[in-house]
Amino acid sequence: MKKDSTGGAISRRQMLRGATAAGVVLPLAQMFPAHNAYAQGQGLLPEFRATLPVFSVAERDRRWAAVRAIMARPQWNLDAIITVGSDRWGNNARYLTQVALVRYAQPGPQVLFPRDPAKTVHVQISATRHVNSWNDRLGPGGWLADGKMALQAETGGEALAKLLAEEGFDRRGTRIGVAKLKGTRFEPEGLVSATLLDTLRSSLPGVAFVPIEQWGPDAGPIDEVALAKSPEEQEVIRRSVAINEQGLAAAIAAARNGATRQADLWWAAFTTMFADAGEDFIRLSIGLDEGGNSNIGEPVGDAVRRGQICTQEISAAFQGYGCQINHSFFIGSPSTPGYDYYRAAIDVLLKVHEKAMAFIEPGKTTYGEFEENTRQSFADLNEQGGGLGVHSGGIGQCRVRSRPGEDQKIVMQPGHSFDFKPSVSLRRAGMAGAGKRVQLGESILVTEEGAVRYGSRSMGPIATHT
Repeated sequence: MKKDSTGGAISRRQMLRGATAAGVVLPLAQMFPAHNAYAQGQGLLPEFRATLPVFSVAERDRRWAAVRAIMARPQWNLDAIITVGSDRWGNNARYLTQVALVRYAQPGPQVLFPRDPAKTVHVQISATRHVNSWNDRLGPGGWLADGKMALQAETGGEALAKLLAEEGFDRRGTRIGVAKLKGTRFEPEGLVSATLLDTLRSSLPGVAFVPIEQWGPDAGPIDEVALAKSPEEQEVIRRSVAINEQGLAAAIAAARNGATRQADLWWAAFTTMFADAGEDFIRLSIGLDEGGNSNIGEPVGDAVRRGQICTQEISAAFQGYGCQINHSFFIGSPSTPGYDYYRAAIDVLLKVHEKAMAFIEPGKTTYGEFEENTRQSFADLNEQGGGLGVHSGGIGQCRVRSRPGEDQKIVMQPGHSFDFKPSVSLRRAGMAGAGKRVQLGESILVTEEGAVRYGSRSMGPIATHT
């Protein structure tokens, strides 16, 4: 039995009868009473902001020219690049075309991207309704306006093989780069359907289908270009980070206003971020007295108590672009046991951030030199940092990201965007809260002069109560 706002019971039959009488037009949030005090009186959920593609035709031409230049390098020598439907994330397709489909609802966009700029870029998507929708979004004044890109309502291996043949990519010796075939950080064995690849190979004998991603300074024709963000991309990331900060503020407000479970913090952040971004987030994980990744992005029933340290991994997606922030906050007041330990840890992390920002400049390696600088910063403070210190930023949070060895050779350059998210468990016994991990992460842009923050929030300690 549910209860109404006066405490009276509401049966399932009454609820359904009320919904029927209202024509089932009320949002679900208005049918059910608020679970916790922090949600009481919130009223309607925040206004939802639908998003449309924002990147200009000039940005399209910049990307395409840069990708084609790398395709022409002898070590790649690619006649075309394809993306396939089994890559449900579709980040490469979106980078090349802006076309994205709802995850898990249908296959990802299949893209044929020729090296020859005189040839049309083709996008195969699963239904006529999707073609019509994307023609509206990318038509007048957009990426489809000049005819250099076209959409077709068909997908699958046979449709892609037919398109390759029609466009002249069936000749023996043709080299086709396949996005997500193998060699990526989270999908080392790739996301390409074996059945689809068999169909392509049997339909186009003599054509070589090769991976386009690899670790190291030569990341591949898409990944290497995507590392350095254009001014338009930087503005999109800046917007994404602002949404992150709003999600963080919402979680803090929920803790301040009586949230009793981790799920209440998660939901407050989620509704704020989703409403403002207009699309699903990349990462939203919240831990209490644990690392921000401890709950792997899920809302759970862990109790919220005073004296806890709440740590997060927050990355909205705006136009598919994200950059993560992390900011451990203290549940309680400065007089609550454990706050002194938390405050000391934040002070350490602020000093590490200060040295990192001073160190970053074009020409230094993201790992190797930068990693060693961070390690030395902690050592100078008689502490030892932990966890992954640098995270990727960009479309789908593409590289830079850690991997021992090869990625240490990647050289910072203007436009590189990444998260710096050091954490620490202080070597101090006898303090309330001692041993807990505290994290402070920010999104960084490399410029000609050094590094700047994408975010605007204060990086200092945060207590939920005064």
